[in-house]
Amino acid sequence: MAEKKNAKNINKSIFAKENINIGHQSELDYLKAMDIFLMILLHVYDNYSKGYLYHYIDFISFILGAAGFMLLMGIGMKYSRHHEPKNYFARAFVLLTMGQYLNILRDSLPNLIAWWYTGNKKFIARALNVVNADILSFAGISYILLGLMKMMKLSDNCILIISIFMNIVAYPLHQIIKPPNNYFLNLFLGFFILTNAESYFSLCSYFIFVAFGYWLGGICQKISNKDKFYNNVLIICLPTSIIYYYFRSHYDFPFFPEYLSEEGYCLSPGPDAIATCMVNLSALAIFHKIDKILGKTPEFITEAGKKLNQYYILSYFFIIPLKTFLSATRGDDFPSKLKYPTLFALMVLVITTILIDMNDKYIHLTIFTLKNPLRNIIFAFIWIISIIIIIYAYPKVDTYATMWNDYLYEV
Repeated sequence: MAEKKNAKNINKSIFAKENINIGHQSELDYLKAMDIFLMILLHVYDNYSKGYLYHYIDFISFILGAAGFMLLMGIGMKYSRHHEPKNYFARAFVLLTMGQYLNILRDSLPNLIAWWYTGNKKFIARALNVVNADILSFAGISYILLGLMKMMKLSDNCILIISIFMNIVAYPLHQIIKPPNNYFLNLFLGFFILTNAESYFSLCSYFIFVAFGYWLGGICQKISNKDKFYNNVLIICLPTSIIYYYFRSHYDFPFFPEYLSEEGYCLSPGPDAIATCMVNLSALAIFHKIDKILGKTPEFITEAGKKLNQYYILSYFFIIPLKTFLSATRGDDFPSKLKYPTLFALMVLVITTILIDMNDKYIHLTIFTLKNPLRNIIFAFIWIISIIIIIYAYPKVDTYATMWNDYLYEV
């Protein structure tokens, strides 16, 4: 009885009945800043170097990269002042359009130019990736799903339980359902479950991270003592996740995809997803302690945290088009000969930061903050260009460039 009373007293000292922790959460900025660096580092190594160091970067990014981005998105949705379903649907359209904007400038236009220059069909196949289940497309679909759930007035707990069920069934569905022969039907299905099309981030597999973040955001708003909360997180989550990942990375789990395989990354099944959530929660706890030691969050951390999507989009413009150019002029294996990928990643980070900072200080322009009607015109133009590229490229392609065939690169 005494132990139960003590437990109740501890909970009361950590949580309040009302939402009191509703201001800016500095530890989120640190995690966003780390995700930005890991994202750029992984994208560079993934495209330019598959050497020994790549596997360590891939391992860390597997745990803290995309999943952290999605978890942060879920927390942000809970903390946002605009969380009516109509706001979610509007945000979904913006994210989906951002995804198309990125696909056009990152993949389609550079590869179309390379196709016109070389006549090599590999480039026109890569240009067809103007449609793919990338992280921004996933984010847009997640906003739609969560908006529908809010219309049904589902509780945070219920949303989390549904997301866990979705994640559990994702692997059996991937094995059971035979993908359609038509590439675009296959790809459309890939937005929801993993298929052999270009479907890195399918809804069933990854929505658990958004839902966990959304659920965690509701918990965090009631925290009255962050120190005690995050101390408990470190005591419980950090050792549990370390032990789990040790066994997961050293031993084969029955009925699980191979660890750090493309299939394992895209499915992030059950316990993998839960352990990943624990690692991200532990990272937030560590960043909270660092912030207390520093006394003030460094300004560059705070500013970077506000511009996660800008870093994601702009950094990609320096990574993929350059690879396409090198492949067209020097051969498909040439990009993998880059000697100093870490230095290149740091250069991309610095250049991207400078461009974002210059825009904030002098230009104040992004296509997603434009006022109507110009905004609507540009959004419509992005979708029209996407459709034109599909109509132009699709009849010319007989082998589709996907993650499963390394986008037809000879590395």
